[in-house]
Amino acid sequence: MAERKSDRPKIMAALPAYNEESHIGTVVLKVKQYVDEIIVVDDGSQDQTAKVARLAGASVVPHRQNKGYGASIQELLARAKKRKPDILVLLDADGQHNPDEIPALIGPVSAGFDLVIGSRVGQEGKIPCYRRFGQRVLAYFSRTLSKQDVLDSECGFRALSLRAINELELKQKGMAVSAEMVADAAEKGLKVTEVPVSAIYTKDGSTLNPVAHGMSNLTWIITLISERRPLFFFGVTGIVLLGIGVLAAVRVLLISSSTEGVVAVGSALLAVLFFILGIFTVFTGIILNILVRWRG
Repeated sequence: MAERKSDRPKIMAALPAYNEESHIGTVVLKVKQYVDEIIVVDDGSQDQTAKVARLAGASVVPHRQNKGYGASIQELLARAKKRKPDILVLLDADGQHNPDEIPALIGPVSAGFDLVIGSRVGQEGKIPCYRRFGQRVLAYFSRTLSKQDVLDSECGFRALSLRAINELELKQKGMAVSAEMVADAAEKGLKVTEVPVSAIYTKDGSTLNPVAHGMSNLTWIITLISERRPLFFFGVTGIVLLGIGVLAAVRVLLISSSTEGVVAVGSALLAVLFFILGIFTVFTGIILNILVRWRG
């Protein structure tokens, strides 16, 4: 590990890992020069991930079965709360983050920020088109969830202050934990910022199908929006339904005026249905918003 002077902060690195024996050793060895301690959660790997991580100098917390990325992040935060580092650096074990950029993430934490997120926005030329599109969609919904102007909410390369370690309460077991972390930090008044980082993609770097991962993540983020911002979610949905009802009603009136009073029964029923659904949805959002505020 890096030799620590008494006047500099204690830094811990934490890596969630699943079947990463081909990368974990190199990543741990590169990270060691910047931190005082490295902890790896081996999330039910079926290869030699845990063994290689230990040989490289990391402490390993084993999961008997694969629990998911979010569960690993929660485990790492729980361990960090016990060890009380001044700064916790999270990064992936698949070699897609450059450990030499750790100082860039640590700097803003030392300056007073609580959550520093690596942003790959400036590296878009190195990111496949379908990934760029997915990142933009997820970033949009993540901003809606957290009300934070974060451009790359899905990057797992990030640094946390001791306050963030102690106050974050994460519940998501899957990949949506990245967006949840930003939303929870904003909700608790933690200071959030981004710093540019490299975008590194290797053919064998990820164990997840990017399309399936993106759709699953988007589903969870939308679910989180409905839970944390019900007035926005149900309000927008209700307005859309009311809009459809208005269009159906206009069609009824146009048909009636052009056919000497003949009523388009089907369109009329649809107009009534969408009006009822729209009003019900808006009021659902209002009631749930009151409950969320009361609970908070």
